[in-house]
Amino acid sequence: MHIERSVPFWLERRLFSVYIILTFVFLFIPGLSLLGFLFATLGTIHYVVGQTEKQLKRDVALEWKHYEPLMFNQESASLRLQLFGLEALEKLGLKTTLRLHTDNGLIFPDMDPLHPHTYHAVIGSDEQIELPIQAMRRGPAHFDELTLTIRLPWRMGVYLFTFDAFPHFTVLPSLTAQATPLLLHRLRIGDRADRYSPLKNKLVQLGAKPYTAEPSKEIDWYATAKTGRLQTKVFETSNQDTFSLALNLSGPSGYGLHTKFETFIDQTAFLASELIKEGCKVELFLNHLDANNRMTHLKLQEGQPQLKQILLTLSTLSTRDTYIPTGQFERYVTRRKHRNSQLIQIGNDHIQAIG
Repeated sequence: MHIERSVPFWLERRLFSVYIILTFVFLFIPGLSLLGFLFATLGTIHYVVGQTEKQLKRDVALEWKHYEPLMFNQESASLRLQLFGLEALEKLGLKTTLRLHTDNGLIFPDMDPLHPHTYHAVIGSDEQIELPIQAMRRGPAHFDELTLTIRLPWRMGVYLFTFDAFPHFTVLPSLTAQATPLLLHRLRIGDRADRYSPLKNKLVQLGAKPYTAEPSKEIDWYATAKTGRLQTKVFETSNQDTFSLALNLSGPSGYGLHTKFETFIDQTAFLASELIKEGCKVELFLNHLDANNRMTHLKLQEGQPQLKQILLTLSTLSTRDTYIPTGQFERYVTRRKHRNSQLIQIGNDHIQAIG
């Protein structure tokens, strides 16, 4: 926390000792005692202001309460900020205002539409301050200013308390991307002839067993004919489908970045979410070079940890990063993808499933 004060020149710290000396000088000189009382008054005001400043430094503090550092793009949330020392401020009768400013990744939806990145409010009697925020773009987002302004009465000064402890957020890609209701249908994931797909039917037949009053649709007529006794099917849930998502963010020519950069990222996030939700195993290729100058590749995994890792990886992508050309990327994916997985290519204005 840093404190700056703005006071009239006659309340500057270096003048306090001057007021004390002049008080004793003029107070006992006949005819000049009024000047002594004047300097005594100034010294008293100076002392009270100094004690008030010490109390503010001792008692006033701000603390962020528990919050979730992960948000989805366009998601709204409410932060809680607790102000300590409010009782002292009320006793002193000091007017206090709070000002926050965010970067372009966050806005305050309840504030002025012309200035949605700035929150400004007078502090009331409630120590808990609710701050509605909304994420506006994928990537890192944070506050870049937090200032508490305390005004002394009769324009005797202003104290600015600035704080360095800001909440930082990671804004994940939206899982409601444009045209997402049609994506799975366009991929025709459930119509693959070569492999079973849990997106179409989660049950796989293991074998047969003797009939015990199961529904007629579960009768295995082939096994019944073979054994001469009525048999029913035995099923199990299968989660064995594997998918390789290859996200190519280069432009149609193969070089430069595509104008639908954000759209492709959102579509990839949606597909990964839907596939993992259905129990599939997913790996992700990006034509993006990491800090070690290596191709970004999240190896085949399943479950929520894999989805979280995919979303975090997608959230860090920037137009300032390095991306490799389309041809080189496609050759890399062909060599490194899981042998039995279905390849889904995303980018260059199309989403294509390759069996």
